[in-house]
Amino acid sequence: MAGKQNLNRFRPFAVLVLLVVAAGLLSYHMWPDETVKPTPKRDDALAARYAPAVAQGPGINPEPSHIYYRMAEDDTRILIAYHITWPYEKDERSKGMEAAWNKMFYTGGLKLQQIIFGPEDNEVVEIAVSKQTGKILRIRYESAGHQGEERSGVEVEKIDRPCLEVTTWNHMFELTSYAAAQGKQVYYLQPEFFTDQLWDYYKMTKKRQSLLSQDRAHLSWERAQ
Repeated sequence: MAGKQNLNRFRPFAVLVLLVVAAGLLSYHMWPDETVKPTPKRDDALAARYAPAVAQGPGINPEPSHIYYRMAEDDTRILIAYHITWPYEKDERSKGMEAAWNKMFYTGGLKLQQIIFGPEDNEVVEIAVSKQTGKILRIRYESAGHQGEERSGVEVEKIDRPCLEVTTWNHMFELTSYAAAQGKQVYYLQPEFFTDQLWDYYKMTKKRQSLLSQDRAHLSWERAQ
């Protein structure tokens, strides 16, 4: 009886520890604000021109369902944030402490992913384009471990439409080539404008953030749309 009482006494503390761990491990990469605030813009044709293709190999599930975009411009650049969505994210690995934790608490069990962030899975890729030349200037995305990756200069200026490979169960990316993506499933999704209604549905930003309510990955300039 005493042992059960002691277990109940420590249960709230254990839950708090789990939430702190979740907040630390699952937070998205925060990109710096733009020096000059860009002006919101909508151009479906331009968004379609640069929309990244999404490559997924065996074991990466499910298929992406949508790609939404928001856009802004300054004097020299057009900024496009592409939000690629999947119906869910699920850690299907059979071994390892992280996989067990995800199954019990994050994507399964308590389903903290939906509680903390919102429905489905939604990841962002930003592409900056030169207004003068139409060339890509910069590509930003998150790689495994929510590491912020920025590709620019000669590495991207000859790319017409990027190809991003999903490399993890929670849909993190690596910039790849179409040749390297051969043998994998490559998805070409038609971009849809990310309306305020959709933004609210996905709970992209929260009025107040806490351990159980956190913003989803996005660029700060998107909030001005």
